[in-house]
Amino acid sequence: MDHRNGDELEAPLLESAPLPEKRRSTFLTVCPFILGNEFCERLAFYGLMSNMVIYMTRIMGYEPAFASVQLMLFEGTCYLTPILGAWLADSAWGRFKTILVFSIIYFIGMVVLTASAWVPGLTPSSEDGPAKWWQGAFLFGALYIVALGTGGIKPNVSAFGADQFDESDPQDRLEKKSFFNWFYFAINWGSCLAVTVVVYVQDSISWAIGFAIPTVAMAIAIITFTAGSSLYTHVEPTESPMTRVVKVLTAAAKNKWKQRARRRALRQRTGYDGPVNLPIGNYSPGIAAAMARVHSYEWVQDALLDGQEEDDGSVAGFTAEQVEEVRMVVRMFPIFLTTIFYWTIYSQMGSFFVMQGANMDRNMFGGRFVIPSASLSLFNTISIIALIPVYDRGVVPLLQKFGIKITHLQRIGWGLFVCMLSMLAGGAVEMVRLSLFKQGHVLTDDKNAIVDMSVFWQIPQYILVGLSEVLASIGQLEFFYDQAPDVMRSCSMALQLLSVCIGSYLSGALVAAISSLSYRMGCNWLPQDLNYGRLDLFFLLLAGLTAVNMIWFWYVAMHYRYKDVKHAQKRYVGGTSLKPPRGPVPPWARAREVGIPISHRRPTPEMTIGGSPILPEDDVGLYGRSVTFVPESPSLPANFR
Repeated sequence: MDHRNGDELEAPLLESAPLPEKRRSTFLTVCPFILGNEFCERLAFYGLMSNMVIYMTRIMGYEPAFASVQLMLFEGTCYLTPILGAWLADSAWGRFKTILVFSIIYFIGMVVLTASAWVPGLTPSSEDGPAKWWQGAFLFGALYIVALGTGGIKPNVSAFGADQFDESDPQDRLEKKSFFNWFYFAINWGSCLAVTVVVYVQDSISWAIGFAIPTVAMAIAIITFTAGSSLYTHVEPTESPMTRVVKVLTAAAKNKWKQRARRRALRQRTGYDGPVNLPIGNYSPGIAAAMARVHSYEWVQDALLDGQEEDDGSVAGFTAEQVEEVRMVVRMFPIFLTTIFYWTIYSQMGSFFVMQGANMDRNMFGGRFVIPSASLSLFNTISIIALIPVYDRGVVPLLQKFGIKITHLQRIGWGLFVCMLSMLAGGAVEMVRLSLFKQGHVLTDDKNAIVDMSVFWQIPQYILVGLSEVLASIGQLEFFYDQAPDVMRSCSMALQLLSVCIGSYLSGALVAAISSLSYRMGCNWLPQDLNYGRLDLFFLLLAGLTAVNMIWFWYVAMHYRYKDVKHAQKRYVGGTSLKPPRGPVPPWARAREVGIPISHRRPTPEMTIGGSPILPEDDVGLYGRSVTFVPESPSLPANFR
């Protein structure tokens, strides 16, 4: 027996106990690699995108209508492939591998694009006229490789950055907000450098060098992202919420046909023509209980038919809560349809606005500096950055003082109206420009003559587009974000991306149709030389179509019933704060990572932190899956998402 007193016993223990290690800042040690990657990638993308319509018309020799159609198809694909990239990240590869693989694909596309401008013979000479089919195939092949590459980056980088922070740690919660601020800062500066420095190099020095700069930037993005691989927190892939939506809707469609067959058989036997439903159990409190009072899209509930009720209350593989979550997303589909045309109008800023400016006076400082017409989009970016705080901190509080609260749909509706005004402004500028051309007020006499009218007359239409983004684009994003249940947020965000995609495709189809129809009528609105076209009538037509779409949107919005969706915050219990491990996720930590449906499992010893169980409410971490992960205030300009 040891007769030493208590102090003598405790002393060695105190000496051997290690002091708690001071944890390094996640933001300072991990995030620079992600921010550097995003800065370089955005520089690369806008260095390619901003001036491409000028490259197609002036270097490749394509007509403005054809160039615009091709640019819209490319842009639409850039917003379609992120759905594939998000699904791969969520269900198969994880975010890190998805970002890395698609970044390499992106880089290959940029190399091919640079080669198309660098290697002799891959672009037509001035005597050859329009590009040959194989020259165009080389260009468009490069563009669509890039479009595929963006699909793995756009939906995953911001979500991957969010993965690095532990919400149970006060320091990480604070640093996470700083990360998103710097994330937007990197995006803004990357795009600003692209539309100023890179575009100027393309216009005034060399297209090959102008494409080589974004290619080098993309190479740096890959190197920077890979350099931090040993420090990253990795979230293992699970089932994507988008997969659940497909499964539920597929089950509902199949069971709908079975129910009809059952009703026909019952009517033949008894003459009864009412609904034939199997009992699906009691609704639990929450989403399902709230949606039980909504009598729209009830056919989605057919996904619960023909199943045997399990111990956990699920039927046919789905709980009533899960089915109602899908129904809540489906209810937003009419809003999705009526906002597609906004992106059709928005896409004109990157095509015909740029071509219009190219035929206007862009000289500064006595002709010593010529502004690239694509650089005028900088006024759009500046207006967004300036108007967001004006709206959030000025207009909204002022209206609230008078008892007026603008809903998300009202905000979108006003955005559509402002978007219509931007087309009217563009049409008015074009009317004046064509009038001056006919009067002989030109600075050059060659093809595509420069009219003696300052390009700065375009500023109002760019600012109006920016204001429409603050209202319609951000309003649409916040509507989808707010009205979806937490675990379905990535699906509602996918709807927003898909509306941009379809809107771009629709823009290309509309331009092609108008160009073909006006040509057959003997008054081509969009010819090779816009000085002999009627771009003003094209803008006015778009304004009229926007007005029709606006009326349709107002009708749908008036019939939409808002749901007060309770958005829970991810939380941990037990007072223990553990930092997610760097590198591969060990088994003991998997249960607390986002994306694992904890509430659908039986509690196990692994599902604890510091001996305390993780509450079912932590399942809301599912909303942090891929597809435009956004922080609490998703006020990010459309062209940056």
